[in-house]
Amino acid sequence: MEDLRNQMGGSAVEHLTIGATLFDSVAELNNSESFSNSGLATKIKELVSPQQDSQGSSPVIASYITQDHIPEEFIPQDPQVPVGTHCMLELYGCPVELLNDVEFIKQTLVDAAEIARSTLLERITHQFHPQGVTALALLAESHISIHTWPENGYIAADVFTCGEHTTPVEACEFIARAFKSSKHLLMKLPRGKFSPTVQPHIEII
Repeated sequence: MEDLRNQMGGSAVEHLTIGATLFDSVAELNNSESFSNSGLATKIKELVSPQQDSQGSSPVIASYITQDHIPEEFIPQDPQVPVGTHCMLELYGCPVELLNDVEFIKQTLVDAAEIARSTLLERITHQFHPQGVTALALLAESHISIHTWPENGYIAADVFTCGEHTTPVEACEFIARAFKSSKHLLMKLPRGKFSPTVQPHIEII
């Protein structure tokens, strides 16, 4: 497979996470004209005051900003805004030939979308060389993704669906069976925690 799957860039980056936007540096934050939480970026700029170390080197800031530091008018009254369920599936010990079979993976996406009781809008696939596939099913309710590493017999899959009618866990169980994995790990995460605080913990099922 092309090394593109594993290229993560050079040096490590300290991330500052605020609400729904991830900034790689204070400079990027200060230069940002758009922000998902309207008005919050301006207030954060006022709150963040970079300090230099004793040698006068690069600015240093706290790695995170908690809800306690954000003015009350910028905090949603109801931080719990459930929008759906995100299932993360780890598959191990899968037959190599299935993980490099694009047509099989495409059909698995179609079947998984049906089992998830979701509406399939489009499929996107890419065949890596010498091996490996990335595949995505765009759903009216969100998405299903499959990323394969045939050389390791490993698959990373996501099933993210919105709406009470959907069944993402069942779709994950189907994917695990379809790829004949000898071992799998399924994690379930509620989406829609609209605040800078930590998401509810991931449920391993």
